[in-house]
Amino acid sequence: MAWFEQEVDHFGWEPVNGSTTWEHRYFLCEPKDTKKPANGAPRPIFFYCGNEANVELYVNNTGLMWENAGDMGALMVFAEHRYYGESWPFGTEEASSKREHLRFLTHEQALADYAHLISYLKDRLSLKDSPVVAFGGSYGGMLAAWFRQKYPHIVAGAIAASAPLLAFGAWDDEAYWAAVTRDFTPAGGCSASCVGTIRSAWTPLFSRGSTPAGRAELSRVFGLCSPLNTATDVDHLAQMIAMALDTLAMGNFPYPSTYLSDPGAPLPAWPVREVCSRMDAASATDELSLLAALRDGSAVLLNASKTLQCLEIPKDQSYAGIWDYQWCTQALPQESYFGRTGDKDMFYPFRKSKGDVDKHCLHKYGVVPSRSWIEESYGGVDGLLQSSNIVLSNGGMDPWSSGGVNATLSETVVSLWVPEGAHHLDLFFSREEDPPSVREVRKAEVEAIRQWVGQATGG
Repeated sequence: MAWFEQEVDHFGWEPVNGSTTWEHRYFLCEPKDTKKPANGAPRPIFFYCGNEANVELYVNNTGLMWENAGDMGALMVFAEHRYYGESWPFGTEEASSKREHLRFLTHEQALADYAHLISYLKDRLSLKDSPVVAFGGSYGGMLAAWFRQKYPHIVAGAIAASAPLLAFGAWDDEAYWAAVTRDFTPAGGCSASCVGTIRSAWTPLFSRGSTPAGRAELSRVFGLCSPLNTATDVDHLAQMIAMALDTLAMGNFPYPSTYLSDPGAPLPAWPVREVCSRMDAASATDELSLLAALRDGSAVLLNASKTLQCLEIPKDQSYAGIWDYQWCTQALPQESYFGRTGDKDMFYPFRKSKGDVDKHCLHKYGVVPSRSWIEESYGGVDGLLQSSNIVLSNGGMDPWSSGGVNATLSETVVSLWVPEGAHHLDLFFSREEDPPSVREVRKAEVEAIRQWVGQATGG
């Protein structure tokens, strides 16, 4: 782990609170068996574009980098995203989260951080001619692709996994929850009845939620720490369950994993199948049985440790933390705001109007979203067609594939598909349980990286 004196504002010159810099955290890593590049060629740099979490999550899980850096002689850099983990531009989370300081939380500032860090490392480590390959998953995948588009003189190529680059503008956000639902069908290895059973359970939940006696019953059935006192509380219960099922779809990996759960509480292999096995135990004609099954199914995530005595409904109904600010400014996608229909998906009708979102963002942050900014900045598919050396991978089990680039655009902007893949499965360490499709995708990604490095070094 190391720290770098980073600029607070890459696009301004005035000090903020008397300072222009802050301490930016990153990890510099090298496998023990690292080879020297052949013929004296400069060693490549594998650069992970940190996203909305502690960067150690990516250090410990990005096996695609670790398993190939040694053979290619690469140095690995994992950069933390400003305002996440321990990288707070104003010293602490509390100070950095003040409304007047959040204006420096943009993806453009983060990309400039990465460009500045790379320039510093190349100079300090005498790696001036080293080609840089960017890696990232989810928002990190978006950053990796945008890094290549915006800084092609710094980044030779990008592996952008599960990156919803098209989840803007006219994109139909209802497609997201339809994609979540697909995991719970036979296409995801589940029973034919699972989706219908989950869909049926919402009716007794909301009908009971309309009366004090019904809310008391729901509080008991779901084992809540605090009683449901209002219809709004019931909406929050439903949202908690929907978001749990969403997270389980993203984390629908073929082996036990803590990537999307607490470190001491791994999700089981194929966790969505476990949800459906619990839902299948319900009687379709018994409302309490349906509610109990919905409780038990969502508990695959909500009580993954099997130690909780009661469930606490989160106060943050955006389920986004400080990421909510990035939604409220640049409309970076957050599924808790996406629409649900109840027929295209297995949930219940839900829609926040633009007016509702604007009101929320104004109240919380004093801003309204710039909904066209990302498209105007990067051009969607048209912008990618003007770029090169980008691999865009997506998975059939990953809801975010609904906003991804799922067709190859050119010889050098390539889409790779993992039918059994949940959220950026291809970036993780190789496992015996991996489906053949992800093994093939990783081979294609490594081949692309070798080509980019060769092009950049004349090899």
